[in-house]
Amino acid sequence: MNRLWAIMVKEFIEIRRDPRTLGLVILMPVLLLILFGFAITLDIKQIRTAVCDRDRTPESRALAESFFSSGYFIAVDAEACGKEAAPLDRGMASVYLEIPPGFGDRIASGIFSPVQILLDGSDNNTAGIASGYVEQVLRDFSPDRARAAVPKEVEVKSRVWFNPDLNSTIFITPGIVGMLIMIVGVALPAMAVVRERELGNLEILLTSPVRPSEVILGKMLPYGIISLAVIVLTVLTGVVVFQVPFRGSAVHLLGQTLVFLLATLGLGLLISTIARTRPVAFFISLLTTLLPTFILSGFIFPVESMPLPLQGVSFLIPSTHFLIILRAILLKGVGAGAVWPHTLILLGFALIVITISIRRFQMKMT
Repeated sequence: MNRLWAIMVKEFIEIRRDPRTLGLVILMPVLLLILFGFAITLDIKQIRTAVCDRDRTPESRALAESFFSSGYFIAVDAEACGKEAAPLDRGMASVYLEIPPGFGDRIASGIFSPVQILLDGSDNNTAGIASGYVEQVLRDFSPDRARAAVPKEVEVKSRVWFNPDLNSTIFITPGIVGMLIMIVGVALPAMAVVRERELGNLEILLTSPVRPSEVILGKMLPYGIISLAVIVLTVLTGVVVFQVPFRGSAVHLLGQTLVFLLATLGLGLLISTIARTRPVAFFISLLTTLLPTFILSGFIFPVESMPLPLQGVSFLIPSTHFLIILRAILLKGVGAGAVWPHTLILLGFALIVITISIRRFQMKMT
């Protein structure tokens, strides 16, 4: 235990000698979280809309107003009649709304009255979201006379749990936290071990009475502590700055985080047995953490919508399971019983990569 403590103290001294890097490691994830949290959003507002009102009745004006009062649409051409799809062609608008003649009379009589909606499909993401907004506005629109004329046999009342306002920032922020911690938890220990090899200190340590396992633990634990501090800071930033709810147990989150850190530190140790220089170690760390986490972990794109081979790859990424756990604890307030399969997968991944890393480490040092 004394030898392990000595290695840890040595590593902390090495970290203290480079305060700028330490400050960068701790503060950069917080700054990136704030930047990504404001920049990355799936919510689309102020969709440019051109309107052609051929009816010019109170009912048609009420329909147009219901679009612009929803907060999703903004008028760019309120007199678009005769121009047809010209606003879409020129990129002036993303939505074209045309209200036909006789719309008000049909509404007053309780008769179905179609309206024409044209969407700019060159941006399919905006078009898909705008289509959902249009359907919502049309579904909610109903003047008093139409309500009286058309009785409703079935009334549907829906309620969204965990994120009532469907705020995409609340969904994305935990994903950003997981992605940043994945990068920090893998890159730091990988470069630390490679640095010792570059300087020739690793061979000196292994010829001392210190066991190889103590060297590994002594190098890993300080960066595990730093990664844990980064997680606390980023989670607090998400809760305070982006109003992400924290409905679960802090103790449960801490326990799950420690399991995730075992997996990330083990992966970092494995990379250190492959790379021979710090730039190479950093590049491999980014390649194995940033891209898979951003694309395949469910950070933004649902895993269920991916092809089966990619779903298999996603299953092997630790951040996939940690994002599920993190969102479940923060947004749903669940306990360990709801996420235990993902915890076991993280534990299994950690044991496998740590075992492989230790064996490779011992082979390279013999």
